[in-house]
Amino acid sequence: MAIYDGMKTTYADTAAQARAISDVVQMIDPRDTPLLARLGLDSAREKFKIRMNGHKVELLEDELDPLVTAANNGETIAAGDTSFVVADASVFQDGHVILIDAEYMVVKSVDLGTNTITVYSRAYGGTNATHAANAPIHITAMARLEGDDADYGPLVALNVPFNYTSIFQKAVQVSGTQQAISQYGIEDEFQYQANKAVPHLLRLMEGAAFHGVRAAGSASTPRSMGGLGAFITNNVVDAGGAIAKADVDSLIEEIVMDGGNPDLLVMNPRVANDLRGLLDNSTFVRVGQGEHKLGLDAIERVVTQYGELELVMDRWCPVHTAYVLESGKVGFYTLRGFEAKELARSGDSLKGEVVGELSLLVANNKAHGKITGITT
Repeated sequence: MAIYDGMKTTYADTAAQARAISDVVQMIDPRDTPLLARLGLDSAREKFKIRMNGHKVELLEDELDPLVTAANNGETIAAGDTSFVVADASVFQDGHVILIDAEYMVVKSVDLGTNTITVYSRAYGGTNATHAANAPIHITAMARLEGDDADYGPLVALNVPFNYTSIFQKAVQVSGTQQAISQYGIEDEFQYQANKAVPHLLRLMEGAAFHGVRAAGSASTPRSMGGLGAFITNNVVDAGGAIAKADVDSLIEEIVMDGGNPDLLVMNPRVANDLRGLLDNSTFVRVGQGEHKLGLDAIERVVTQYGELELVMDRWCPVHTAYVLESGKVGFYTLRGFEAKELARSGDSLKGEVVGELSLLVANNKAHGKITGITT
């Protein structure tokens, strides 16, 4: 036993000293899941009126008759041509007023067998002109002959976007001794580890929204949900570098022209920081920020000529891609909510697992878009 001379200090005999230890365990890892928080963990059921349960979930979508196609003549449409081949004659019917470049024409007849339409004359409502072989053709109005027999236009088939569910699971095993000992900050080790598994799995769920690959699975291969990329393929803008004002403008314009009404801009915080640099006095894209405290507040919204976008900064979103979404047409689907349950005992330990089964649903591809190729 050691012998100490003189005054006893805190540096001398430390064996009996108590340690000052917090009764709260601080978690350093990020556990935020902003997209889940914004959309809701089971929001798809109400948004899309899903009443039944299944590991494959399908939506029903319909569209009105198309109003644009293209010429497919193989050669230019001469100024005197009254019949020409189109990409899809089934979208036309007698009496359609069409516009090619700046020239209007009225459809007289449609031949579905050869994809050919015939017009009454050229120089209807203006001067006839020559048009490119693949010129866009817009259906703009209708002018029917009085007393003409009925003509049947196109019928649009239903579209069925779908997704599969993914099973998210984490097992917990605690020895009997570990469960029995006293600890600072942890009253019940098994319950603590089970509770800790939930935010971990929610992070993986958030990640799957951006990285998920849609796969049906089999008895020997996993089934998995597709992420946003599995649905959003129509409106895509390639940034080819740091995000720019023009990227946001161009993407929103295309979505709005397709009939969408986007209200969310989801991006990695590093990209949002670059977006902050676009703050200017322009009439197009501005970044709205609060001014109620010192320092730079987080970006709250992006204001465009087509309306405001709420900015969702998501650390799990890949840096190279930002998504513009119409929130009313995106939702998470919960087949089985996260549940902690004990497993059969074997040996001197407690065993359990936390498991849930979820998916993501996105309706109307054209109502959304993404900016790709972003660098910071």
